[in-house]
Amino acid sequence: MRLLAPSCLAVAALCAPASAGFVSAAVIDDFSGAAGLGFSRSSVNGGSLSGGSGLLSNGGGFQYLLDSPGFDASAYSGFSLKVDGSLGTGGLFLSVVGADLAFVALDVDFGSSISNGYAWITFAQIDAAVGNDPGFIASSLSSGFGFAGIGIYTTGDAAISIDDFEFRSSAVPAPGAIALAAAAGLAASRRRR
Repeated sequence: MRLLAPSCLAVAALCAPASAGFVSAAVIDDFSGAAGLGFSRSSVNGGSLSGGSGLLSNGGGFQYLLDSPGFDASAYSGFSLKVDGSLGTGGLFLSVVGADLAFVALDVDFGSSISNGYAWITFAQIDAAVGNDPGFIASSLSSGFGFAGIGIYTTGDAAISIDDFEFRSSAVPAPGAIALAAAAGLAASRRRR
């Protein structure tokens, strides 16, 4: 029992950032049914659903609308999205609108943040991309202005499927990072034996 305790602690310590990220999320759309959090989803320019994923190509996208006062996302710091396929020479863009137009950020490049199959962009990065004062969206959220509208769309010859569109407080860890943490815990337990 004593031999396992340090290795268990090592695994827990190494996995803490990954598990914290999974806990601190609110699903906007998992594409298996209706959108979540009170948003209604509509397709734009041929965006469609298939097999629990959203399909976007040639300018297709989805819009998410919510009546005022909007969804309170003050507990989160950004958006994440699972992405599969090719942007080609096209792009993947995000637009957000705050309740009562407290903030508007149109055409923010979401595709440039894709890594290990996930796109992750913070509210601060959105502010910087559209020229807002630093922390403007976060400040608006903490003042009670939620998100009333969100849009995701492709441009050019992009052809992708998307899933797990979420508000998050941290980036989704790469699958390799979780495996590495588990391997480190196993190695630590073997060294102690």
